[in-house]
Amino acid sequence: MQPQHRKPSPFENTPLLGADHGYDNTTSYGHRDVESRSSGYRDRSHRDIAPPTAQLPIIDHSDNAYLAKIPRAWLSTISVLSALHNCLWAGSVLIFSLYAPLFNQKLGYRQMQINAVSTASELGMYLPVPVFGFICDQYGPAKLSLMSTSFFGPGYALAAAAYANNWDYKIMVVAFGLIGMGSSSMYFSGITACAKAIQGRRGLALAMPIACFGLSSLWEAQLVTYLFTGPDSILQVEKVFAFFSIAMPLVGMLGFLGLSPLDVNREDSVSTESEDLDDKGFFNSETMAFLKDRTMWAFATGVFLVTGPGEAFINNMGNLIQTLDQEVNIATQISYLSLTSTASRLVAGAVSDYFAPPLADETLPLAEAPRKRFIFSRMTILSIFSGIMFLGTFLIASGAVHNNPDLFSIVSSSIGIGYGAAFCLSPTVVSVVWGTKNFGTNWGFVIMTPALGAVVYGSLFASYYDKLAGDDGVCKGFVCIRNSFGYMAGSVVLAVVIWMMTWRRWSVKGVSV
Repeated sequence: MQPQHRKPSPFENTPLLGADHGYDNTTSYGHRDVESRSSGYRDRSHRDIAPPTAQLPIIDHSDNAYLAKIPRAWLSTISVLSALHNCLWAGSVLIFSLYAPLFNQKLGYRQMQINAVSTASELGMYLPVPVFGFICDQYGPAKLSLMSTSFFGPGYALAAAAYANNWDYKIMVVAFGLIGMGSSSMYFSGITACAKAIQGRRGLALAMPIACFGLSSLWEAQLVTYLFTGPDSILQVEKVFAFFSIAMPLVGMLGFLGLSPLDVNREDSVSTESEDLDDKGFFNSETMAFLKDRTMWAFATGVFLVTGPGEAFINNMGNLIQTLDQEVNIATQISYLSLTSTASRLVAGAVSDYFAPPLADETLPLAEAPRKRFIFSRMTILSIFSGIMFLGTFLIASGAVHNNPDLFSIVSSSIGIGYGAAFCLSPTVVSVVWGTKNFGTNWGFVIMTPALGAVVYGSLFASYYDKLAGDDGVCKGFVCIRNSFGYMAGSVVLAVVIWMMTWRRWSVKGVSV
């Protein structure tokens, strides 16, 4: 594909939402970039080559005449706000720890069966993401938001019936698989819309929807605990599931209406005359280059090693608390985890925007151009936050929490900080290194690694727990979790080592991260 030259738009270099920023659907920054595309990288070595600026978002008025009467800036803002609203609801699956102890106490599930249910939700969340990303890239986030209703409604309705009638745990596995797919599709519609609609501040553009997703479990845990705790102080889980079976489809439909004006179809935003036929399929040339890039697999391995322990902690927090001699409020700990995860996503995004190396396609105001500041790689920032997460896993693995249960709040907070920052900075790195043209598809492949991590580390926790549990399926004491969290703490350290090696390879190739 030859670089295209066009007349600058009068709307370029305007503020974020109010200016209708469009999508970074081109990666041609000059003749050297054409040579570098075979490796999947975006060339940043020639800063004197002027990058093409972002195009305006494509607002399709053909089927909705009333949209033509609404200012384009308003439509763009409505779409981004709708994306954030989707993300504020999408994390209902993350309050699984509220139900897990009751699955054991009321339904008689063993820990391995509970782990199977939580694993089904993780697989539903992550494995379909490449397909969901492709749908966002090709057809727009509105259709994916509408698709989430077909997963959430049946999933939560089936879970409510399975809990109320004490059906076999396999029914609950199917239900939470659907719930996971609903969470993923609703969340991905939001993050992809923001990633492609907001240019310039790449970290903040991704931090906002990711932070909203983290915040969702905080307020949802408090809401359902307040509304559905019975007179016996026990959560009425079947009513929680029934509530979500109605609320979540409504949110998905609202998201469809709010995101409809924002058309992210690549065929509308990139001239078909300049696009090769093989760039229109799921596995186009850029996606194939991304998958063949060894550094991508190394980076994704690090994501697996960090997010896997985080997923295992979130899904098994309730059972982990049961191993303590002192009572700890689960809903409060979920709130700590969600709050710190949300804050770290925002902070990590802002820090990466301010301290990370500027992008080749990042246009800064003239007043900021000569400003000198310290430069830290996004990989360094990611490693620092992962170190905070290591603290939480180490406090559990060392037995410090079982000796002093009051430290559990520090554990929840530190793991929340590292987990949230990983989910903020990892997609940012993907968009920086491999571009945003195929961001939905590319990030979709990387985001599958937490699903694998949830399976591996969740099964690791469950196997040790069940082996040492009594006849009632409950395990007490530090011995229940010592080995599993020891492995988790070590994997976080290994992830940092792998990321540093990957960063070094990118630096040698001239890729500024």
